[in-house]
Amino acid sequence: MPLLTVSGSLLVREVSEIPPGAIATVKVVDDAGEVLAAAALETDEVPAPFSVTLDDEMVRGDLFVWAFLRASDGSGYGTLELVPADLGTVELNRIGD
Repeated sequence: MPLLTVSGSLLVREVSEIPPGAIATVKVVDDAGEVLAAAALETDEVPAPFSVTLDDEMVRGDLFVWAFLRASDGSGYGTLELVPADLGTVELNRIGD
C-alpha cells in the first residue's frame, strides 16, 4: 500500500508561547469534505510541526488540512476554513474567549 504524508507546521500568529501539554488535532480532508486521516499530538511550542500519513489510494482530488490546538489553560486555536495541504504552514486563529 503506497503511503502519502502531509506535513507542515501549525502557527498561531498572536501567540509566541503556549502552556505545556497542549494537544493539536490535525485532519486531512479531501475536496468532498471526507476525513481521510487524522493525528493528535502533544506540543508545547508554536509553530508546532505535524505529520499525517494516509493511504495514497484514498486520494481522489485535492487535499486540505483542518486543525485545532487546545492549550492546557483552556484556550483554543483553529482553522476557520480548510487549508490547502500543500501550503506547509497552517495558520490558526483564536476560537472563543
